[in-house]
Amino acid sequence: MHVIRLEVQGFKTFAKKTTLQFLPPTTEGHGITSIVGPNGSGKSNIADAIRWVLGEQSMKLLRGKKSEDIIFSGSKGRSRSGFAEVAITLDNQDYSMPVDASEVMITRRLFRDGQSEYLVNNRNVRLADIHLLLAEANVGQQSYCVIGQGMVDHILLSTPEERKAFFDDATGVKPLQLKRHQALLKLRKTYENLSEAHLLLAEISPRLRSLKRQVLRLEKRESLEKELHELEQEYYGTLWWKIQDQMKEAKAQFKKKDVALSIKIEKLETVEKQLQSIEEQEQGETRQDEGLMHLQVTYRQLQKEQHQLREEQYEIRRKIELEKVKAQSQWTPLPLSKIIQEIDGIAKQQEALLLKVKATKTLDVLDQLQDEIEQLVKKSRTLADRLQRPVEDECKTDPLLEKKLNEKETAQTVLSEKIQNIEKQMDSSVSQEQTVRKELIDLQKILRTEQKELHFLETERNSSKIELARLEERQTNLTREMQEAMKTRASTIFTTRPDNFSQTESLYAEIQRMRYKLELIGGIDPEIVQEYEEIRVRYDFLEEQMRDLEKALEGTEQVIDELDKEVKERSETAFKEINKAFQNYFKILFGGGTCSLVKMTKQEVEEETEVTLDRAQSDTGEEVRREQDEEITEMVSPKRRERKDHVVGIDIQATPPAKRLKALNLLSGGERALTSIALLSAIMSVNPSPFVVLDEVDAALDEGNTFRFASIIEKLQTFTQFIVITHNRATMSKSDVLYGVTMGEDGVSNLLSVNLQEAGKEQVIV
Repeated sequence: MHVIRLEVQGFKTFAKKTTLQFLPPTTEGHGITSIVGPNGSGKSNIADAIRWVLGEQSMKLLRGKKSEDIIFSGSKGRSRSGFAEVAITLDNQDYSMPVDASEVMITRRLFRDGQSEYLVNNRNVRLADIHLLLAEANVGQQSYCVIGQGMVDHILLSTPEERKAFFDDATGVKPLQLKRHQALLKLRKTYENLSEAHLLLAEISPRLRSLKRQVLRLEKRESLEKELHELEQEYYGTLWWKIQDQMKEAKAQFKKKDVALSIKIEKLETVEKQLQSIEEQEQGETRQDEGLMHLQVTYRQLQKEQHQLREEQYEIRRKIELEKVKAQSQWTPLPLSKIIQEIDGIAKQQEALLLKVKATKTLDVLDQLQDEIEQLVKKSRTLADRLQRPVEDECKTDPLLEKKLNEKETAQTVLSEKIQNIEKQMDSSVSQEQTVRKELIDLQKILRTEQKELHFLETERNSSKIELARLEERQTNLTREMQEAMKTRASTIFTTRPDNFSQTESLYAEIQRMRYKLELIGGIDPEIVQEYEEIRVRYDFLEEQMRDLEKALEGTEQVIDELDKEVKERSETAFKEINKAFQNYFKILFGGGTCSLVKMTKQEVEEETEVTLDRAQSDTGEEVRREQDEEITEMVSPKRRERKDHVVGIDIQATPPAKRLKALNLLSGGERALTSIALLSAIMSVNPSPFVVLDEVDAALDEGNTFRFASIIEKLQTFTQFIVITHNRATMSKSDVLYGVTMGEDGVSNLLSVNLQEAGKEQVIV
């Protein structure tokens, strides 16, 4: 890979579009391009343009303060530019960059309003994409591929940590470190998502547990309700069809007695007609006994009164029976809270009574204790009675009805006595009558007998009618109770007769127990189930997401471990080779002497107190990325601290010939430049960059060292394309192309080019 062309427009002093073409590589190696010109003509702006298009973010390295400083600001004869644009075209026939194209053009634009663009082959990309793309091709925007003006010895004067970052780039592990950095960012994002999922789970877990308890109670309630429905079906089915059977029998009895009563009434009417006919006949023939006639009239009147009294008694008894049925059907058990309150009160009275018994020393207080015990027993019995369903006969009725019934029964007794007296008087009068009236007397006896039987049949029929009315009331009350308890389920009972009747007493007790259980559980909103399902689904989703995040966390940590291992192996191998090559080039440039690269631990770096130069890369993205990596490592996985590299810095030791010093700050400016060049040459020989831009790195060298430097570049051009900004003729003599930069009165840099391969190097350089 090599640079094909560089296009600059609006960047610093290059106001108009300027294109630099570079020679393609030959079998002997890459060409050397030198850029020359007087001071202030804008030569170094070309190096800045290359550094900027490769993604440099530090304005300090670009020799500016604000981003708009790199845009041509205008001059006396030319207006300012609205944007700055630099495009570098790289040959990619070896596909060192993962782009399916033989040429890759990277473009960067900056407008005065602050907007910027990054393009690869005219397609918008991110800055991180460009960094990764260049790192894959072993080109780092902060590495040795662009050595700016006055920065040749910055690596010597940098801190050990900065040297470590420089050597990471030089050893070719920068792509792996970028991948590691992206993996750490992903790790932090995963950790944040995992923490958020933990918080959400911690937030909804109490609500889910509460809802689960309610749902379990609802399920238990549904089970109890199902069992209760079965018991109610059995209980009410037995009661309903028992009543139906009783009503059927009662109707049959009533009908039978009503028919017998009708027959008896007809017979009685027949006798009365016969008796009336005889009486009329005798009245026409002779005078009837007035005393007997008066007794008969009185007797009939009393019979009518007795019949009326029986009807009234029947109506009162019917009302009383119906009230008993209603009282039984309307009975409801005590609420659970009331039962607990009553039992608690009885228990407290028992405890107080027990204390009194224990404190009793004489027999005098036994009478008082006996009264209290009787009251307590009475209270317990009352509570027990209130907890049991009353029998119909035990139900209290209206006292007024009871009083009326007693009055009617007393009147009935008095009236019966009167009738008996009349009957005796009539019997006595009949015995004195003549024999000819024997037929009339017999009919009167038959009439009295029939009336007695009629009265008996009326009583029987009324009793049946009362029983039938009582059963009908029970049926009505049972229907209402069933509809209240069973709702629409009650309709099945009316149409389905059970095969066998059950014991209703035990069923009723079990039903009450079930209802008490349901009362303890209480009412539960059916919407709870829907809410529970929604929260449970969300909880399961979060749990699954947490498992996926934990797996992703483990996978990402494994990737980071593998990257760390590969970075360490590559760094170790490349570091040894660079150290060996550094010693070789150091001896070539100095004609002897010793040097070495030494790894430093964290403790050794902390002990290093003297810093002779501001950190050249303090505001670059490299340090920010390194700090982010350390922060993420500390936050996400404390165990990763145990796997961190103990080497955190690089120290450089150099001793020129005939000297014993090792400290870099004791070297002269030329010695520092030679040491830096030796180190750069070592790095480029071990891990050559596709191209290197050197901005007046030979400015501090004398003539002899300049020729040595030029010879080294000539050897290294086999693997690396060099773009050199220089004033030295020795360096120019090794160049294949010369670009001259001049600046006119309008403050705009202009470019001239000479191909030395075609013109002949000896003729051009004088």
